[in-house]
Amino acid sequence: MRLWTVPVVALVAVMVSMSDEPTERAMRAAFETKLASQVQNALDFVAETSGPEAVARVREAGTDRFAISGFKKLGCQRDERGGHVCRFSVDIAVIDGNLREELTGRFYMRDDGFAFTQDV
Repeated sequence: MRLWTVPVVALVAVMVSMSDEPTERAMRAAFETKLASQVQNALDFVAETSGPEAVARVREAGTDRFAISGFKKLGCQRDERGGHVCRFSVDIAVIDGNLREELTGRFYMRDDGFAFTQDV
């Protein structure tokens, strides 16, 4: 029985490494990139509608800053449009406390790594 254990474990390891499902680390990086882009888009909108002084006030207040303090992959399923639809929990530290959310989104491969979108 032990004779079959090593080949089976090796086969499973190879199959997992060949999967195109995003790892927790890749999901976190894609989500963080998307969140940073959304914050920048909000700052661009403030600049366009209220001017650079308003952007300076936002930055002084620290409401443009965040840090992901926790991230856990909860599960993924292949999406027919490409990529995977995944559930995850995320803890985000912001100026006035912590936000904890459980989200679902689509992670898909681009040339520079995984990207995240919430249109599922």
